[in-house]
Amino acid sequence: MPNLTAEELTDICLNVFQKLNISPSEAEIVTRSMVDANRVGHDSHGVIHLPKYVHELEAGLIQPGASTETLYESASIAVLNGNWGFGPVIATRAVALAIQKAKQADVSSVAVSQCNEVGRLGGYACLAADAEMIGLLMANDHGGGTCVAPHGGIEGRLSTNPIACAVPIEGQDPIVLDMSTSVVASGKIRVKQHRNEVLPEGWLINAEGESTTDAEGFYGVPPAAILPLGGIAAHKGFGLSVIVDILAGALTGAGCSTSEDARVGNGLFVLVINVASFREFPGFSAEIERFIEYLKSAKRAAGVDVIRMPGERGWEEQRKREQEGIPIDAETWKQIQALL
Repeated sequence: MPNLTAEELTDICLNVFQKLNISPSEAEIVTRSMVDANRVGHDSHGVIHLPKYVHELEAGLIQPGASTETLYESASIAVLNGNWGFGPVIATRAVALAIQKAKQADVSSVAVSQCNEVGRLGGYACLAADAEMIGLLMANDHGGGTCVAPHGGIEGRLSTNPIACAVPIEGQDPIVLDMSTSVVASGKIRVKQHRNEVLPEGWLINAEGESTTDAEGFYGVPPAAILPLGGIAAHKGFGLSVIVDILAGALTGAGCSTSEDARVGNGLFVLVINVASFREFPGFSAEIERFIEYLKSAKRAAGVDVIRMPGERGWEEQRKREQEGIPIDAETWKQIQALL
C-alpha cells in the first residue's frame, strides 16, 4: 500500500484530468476536494473517486464546463441548477454565493439540483468557517442511491443523506461535524472492500433482514442495506435522514428518495450564518473556546486519552499524514495507475 504526499496525489489527479481536456480551474477544484478528503482521513471521499469521475466523464454523465444556472434569486436565497457539471465545482460555487449573500443578508441559503456527487461535505462547510461564518450543508442522492433501510424496514429506501456543519474559532481549526445519517457512509464500504476487510457488525443487513459483515453483499442482487444511524435508537437517525432528504430533495427540486429510476447525483441544501450579524466574532469565538474547555474537563472513561471535539480527529490525521504521507490501498492504486 503506497504512501503519497498530497502534492503527489494532486499531480496525479491533475494529469488524468488534463488528458481528458478538463479545464485547469475545474480540475483544480475537483482534485482539491478529493485530496483534502484523504488528508483528513476521509478516504471514502478521496482519490478512490478518481476512476469514478473518469468513467462518468467518458459516459457523458458529467458535463465539464457546464454553467450553473440561477432559477430564482433574492437577497438571501438562490435556487441553482448545476446542469450536471462536476459536483465539487457546483458545490463550491453554491457556498461562495451563500457566503456573499450572508455578508449582506445575515443568513442565506442556496438550494442546488442537477448536481453530480460533491464528495466530502465538511470541506465546503469549512469554506464558510474560513469567512468567520457557520456553514451547514445537507445532501441526498437526487432521489437515487437508495441503499439505507428505513427504521423497521429491511430494504433500501433512503440514501446515506449526509449533513455537515463547520463552526469557526479565532486562530484555531474549526469545529466540523461531518456525518452520514446512516450508520456508515456507503463509500466506507467500498474502502473496506478494496482492503479485503470484514465489515463491523451493525453496518449492514441482508435481504432477509439479518446482520451481515460481507461487503460484497452490498453490491449483490438483491443488495444488502445500510442501517440508519443510532443502533437501539435508530429511529433518531432515520428521522434525521428524512429531514435531510426533504431539505436536499423536496426544497431544492432535486427530488426525495424514490423507487423510480432516478439518476444518482446530489441535491444540495446550503445554509450560511454570518456570526458578526449576531455578535462580535471575538466574543463568539471566546465562548466556543470556553465551551470546548468545559467539555474536555469531564472525567474520562477507561482507555480514553482525550475528549475530542467534532472534526478534531480529522485535523490530527491531517497533521499526521502531512508528515507520513497519505496511504492508498492497493486496489485503488491499481485503478488509478490504469488511468495514467
